[in-house]
Amino acid sequence: MKKLVLLLIIFTALLNVSCNKEEFLDQPLKGRQQLDDFFSSPESAESFVNGIYKKINGESWWQANFPRQINEMATDDNWSGNTIQPRPDITGIAAYNVFPGSTYFNSFWENHYIGITRANISLERIPDVEIEEDLKQRLLGEASFLRAFFYFDLVRSFGGVPIVTTYTELLEPAINDKTRATVEEVYELIEADLQKAINVLPLKSEYAATDAGRATKGAAQSLLAKVYLTQEKWDMAQAMANNVIVSGEYSLEPEFENIYSVDNPYGVESIFEIGYINDPVFSEIGNHFPITNGSRGDQGWGWGTPTSDLENAFLSEGDNIRLRSTIIKHGEPVYGDPDVPEFDGKPSENKSGRTNRKYYVPVAKRPVPYQRGQLPLPYIHLRLADVILMHAEAAYFNGDEGTAKLSLKRIRDRGQLETNMSLSGTALRDAIWKERRLELALEQHRLFDLRRQKINGVPRIALIMGPNGSFVKYNTEESDDPFETTNLGEPQEKGIFFDPNVHLLWPIPPEEIQLSRGNIVQNPGY
Repeated sequence: MKKLVLLLIIFTALLNVSCNKEEFLDQPLKGRQQLDDFFSSPESAESFVNGIYKKINGESWWQANFPRQINEMATDDNWSGNTIQPRPDITGIAAYNVFPGSTYFNSFWENHYIGITRANISLERIPDVEIEEDLKQRLLGEASFLRAFFYFDLVRSFGGVPIVTTYTELLEPAINDKTRATVEEVYELIEADLQKAINVLPLKSEYAATDAGRATKGAAQSLLAKVYLTQEKWDMAQAMANNVIVSGEYSLEPEFENIYSVDNPYGVESIFEIGYINDPVFSEIGNHFPITNGSRGDQGWGWGTPTSDLENAFLSEGDNIRLRSTIIKHGEPVYGDPDVPEFDGKPSENKSGRTNRKYYVPVAKRPVPYQRGQLPLPYIHLRLADVILMHAEAAYFNGDEGTAKLSLKRIRDRGQLETNMSLSGTALRDAIWKERRLELALEQHRLFDLRRQKINGVPRIALIMGPNGSFVKYNTEESDDPFETTNLGEPQEKGIFFDPNVHLLWPIPPEEIQLSRGNIVQNPGY
């Protein structure tokens, strides 16, 4: 995978595709000439596809991964956290006092459409390259998977978005007349792309070690299961998740603490992850989260601090195994790092005095210098536990409670937690949802889970946030947490401004509306 990571950097230097439609129109011939060079051989075609992966996490900290971190801040699992730097473009989103012009909405949108453009170019050009057929089909499968990944991120964030499926569209004046497709149309494209990918991508075990991290059949099946789950296509979600579970390609890590580890890239549980390395010769080659997410008392920026509400959820289950590998707390030892017997959570500058253990690099394993973009900690987008819990949830809504409980039990067994096999009805549903919260905590799944999960037709996020939301009431009426209640640099009432008629989607970046000459219409309420 190191080879693949380095190729991503080289590719970025060669092709810096812009989403500015005017720039596309200014230099179409130059762009076409460059593309001919990129698809002149099998090696160059593969290098081009490698470049699509660079946009999964963005080419710098602010393009994709930090917006995902902001999503987490807009839930009951995270505070904005950093109370020493006034950044309303971050804290406003987390508090649902949203500024539509935030650079993070714009960068996320632009980053993803650049990725889509690269995928479209690959899908257009690779069929004409003289290349061995198996490799050709694999590259087309990778491009299809990645395009689906980008559109799935966009549709969950913004709702219906403009659909662009060819590069040549961007060279035509009519591109400025593009309007938003419906949500259903976007999902139709996503499903079609993932089905194509499933049909041609190799299994994880069929890749050489040097190709670790590429999209696989299992990754496409897992993403499609989540796409079905999001649309409440329960039977299809259960069947697709089961395909992954019974494939024999993946297994749960025996120890929860080893899922996120600098020593365990592409582990047995990992289905789709972006690998990071440390190499001072290159910039932006490593992970950013240990810095952006890290405590201000530990060389970090202090954004996205875990809430006491999340900690209490672990404690209510007696779930110490996952808690110790998810949350680090001020004044306590860091689990798995003997060099830190008393962690400095800097509660005077970090809202909760807590930080994310999953994105923490133990002191002895830190490269020198310890800096953003040089940290060899992988970022996992899909893993088996996520798929098993999707399977449990879909089975429950299919009326298959026995199967749902077996999948739930499989996850809880790893944490040495008992499973009440007599659970039924809404109690079982709530147990599955809670298990997703605990198992996947701080991995950027929570916001989209809360938006899609419904109780009597009401999205759960609307029951947790807002003036009467359970999270708001906990913090303003019940909490006695010594860190959160004394550092009021971030108000305890975070989430009180949530409006279910507005905040189930983020705003379309105003710049995109202007570029479209008003053909792209803003989401209601912004």
